[in-house]
Amino acid sequence: MSPLNSTTPTANATTNTTYTNTNTNAVRIVEVGPRDGLQNFPRTVPTAVKIELIRRLYAANVRTIELTSVVSPKAIPQLADCRQVLADPKVGRFLEDRSLRLPVLVPNLRGLNIAVEHRVKEVAVFVSASEGFSRANTNCTVEEGLQRAEAVARQALTQGLQVRGYVSSIFACPYDGPTPPDAVLHCVKRLLDAGCYEVSLGDTLGVGVAAKTRALVRYLLAAGIPASSLAGHFHDTYGQAVANVWAAYECGLRVFDSSIAGLGGCPYAPGAKGNVATEDLVYLFHQAGVTTGVNLDALVETGVWVSNTLSRENESRAGKALAVKAGLKAQTPTLQKGTGTGTSKASHALTWEKVGPNEANDELLVQKSGVNVKITLNRPKNGNALTTTMIERLTKFFEDAATSHPSVSRIIIAANGRFFCTGMDLSANGTRVSKGGSSTEIQYQILTRLFDAIARAPQVTIACVQGPAFGGGVGLAFACDVRIAVRSAWVKLSEVRLGLCPATISKYVIREWGFAFAREAMLSGRQVAAGELAQLGVVAKLADDLAGLSKVLDQYLTELRGSAPKASTMCKDLVQLAWVHAGEAVQLEGIKKNFDQMMSPDAEAAFGVSQLQKGVKTVDWDARLTGTAAKAKL
Repeated sequence: MSPLNSTTPTANATTNTTYTNTNTNAVRIVEVGPRDGLQNFPRTVPTAVKIELIRRLYAANVRTIELTSVVSPKAIPQLADCRQVLADPKVGRFLEDRSLRLPVLVPNLRGLNIAVEHRVKEVAVFVSASEGFSRANTNCTVEEGLQRAEAVARQALTQGLQVRGYVSSIFACPYDGPTPPDAVLHCVKRLLDAGCYEVSLGDTLGVGVAAKTRALVRYLLAAGIPASSLAGHFHDTYGQAVANVWAAYECGLRVFDSSIAGLGGCPYAPGAKGNVATEDLVYLFHQAGVTTGVNLDALVETGVWVSNTLSRENESRAGKALAVKAGLKAQTPTLQKGTGTGTSKASHALTWEKVGPNEANDELLVQKSGVNVKITLNRPKNGNALTTTMIERLTKFFEDAATSHPSVSRIIIAANGRFFCTGMDLSANGTRVSKGGSSTEIQYQILTRLFDAIARAPQVTIACVQGPAFGGGVGLAFACDVRIAVRSAWVKLSEVRLGLCPATISKYVIREWGFAFAREAMLSGRQVAAGELAQLGVVAKLADDLAGLSKVLDQYLTELRGSAPKASTMCKDLVQLAWVHAGEAVQLEGIKKNFDQMMSPDAEAAFGVSQLQKGVKTVDWDARLTGTAAKAKL
């Protein structure tokens, strides 16, 4: 292999067993690819690939590698093989090497015990600086998270282990907004007092910029936190990670987390590019004359290998450029039919513009792209549970669909946050359950009206399911005509476990799922995965992740440009007739009515057939509609 950078240092700068950096100019790179980089990857990565990645990173002279996390397989399925990784003979030999730092993330004492059983010498604990992210990510308050981390740290220290700390959401939280600097300081102090030798500052959403990084680090230093006790962990959502690293370096930080080929990303930050790429950091520091001890040539080769192996884009800019110079070939991911993964030759990205004020704290956000309208549930802190106000607004929109929105052909229901929708708001003040009397009748009526309005809308309705759905959330998804979902999403008809039954939504669930499947799912209250529903044909498209879901939606909407709007409405009517009036005279009358309508001189068919006769294979009905119809009143 030809050299990529003749100035690449090869000496190991971090072999001291006490892990003290004696070179004030040197930087220690903490490679988090095998854990943080892979934990949200949508397809299962074989254990052998993870071990080979660790081996290649070691061969590139990376001397701090975060191996895995000992977590529940249900919480992070990708890391379900954590024990196999730690038990592998190659990894075992690395664990015995005192020149290496190989931290393992552990969420609790049980995880710590498993790590100790596998001869791990260093563990990492994590907390969030924001309450919203802490509850969403670990189902506990910040204080509870700190107490949990302190307990792990104390126990680990008594057993002779080193402990590293993480503080996430240092700049902002998807639920609480900006994070106050004093909240970050509080967490850093608690972790250092608990015995962590350093604390990594995590810009989880990747929203930081150099000025914010500089301000926060200086604030912490002024409060008495030594620069030698801090590390930087920056995500590249907005392309600012390298700038943030350099700003932190100028403030005195000498340890930085990164991920080979930019692997990773936060599930709460749509479009996130993942962790800052290790290749980009090493290139930055080597060009500045700063020692890292990492062999950049081997690192670039590893980035190309892992990207090709995982069939994903290499997100390292320096890595891709240097790979081209070295003649290393990257495989371009291709769109897999029906899966929504990868990238396609033609761009289908749509431009979505907000409709109305769309305040960030609004329970429903409305956007429009041509003849498409997207309504996004926006109560992520509450699992997008449906409030009475949300139900009333949704119902009115869909009931007015035929008359007030003539230039809208498709309506999409989407959601922000971890959950698609957890159903009705069952909080003490939000539920009418067990109230009886008129309250029960009101609840029945508002839910029945909502789902009926969605089902009867003349537009094509699409549920864009990015996370779990319960109860009324399942109703929202299956009252729609079409569903697309991420592979990790699932639905659960858990009413039976609460002494309830899925009464108002059963009509739509049974219609879509079929009698036998729906019966078993309702009786068991079990979790039904998106993949299982796709096999039934009731989920039309699957995407690997949240970013992929947006691409799949935009591509699907682009494909639907070739479907005439009034003809689509007639198709929906035929299905409704077959479902409600199969074999009855009403069905035959409805079929005849639709037949007469499509054959009338002023119907869409007159234009569509004329275009076919002129040799036009696909009519762009969206363009025709927007050119002739009045703007929708949203």
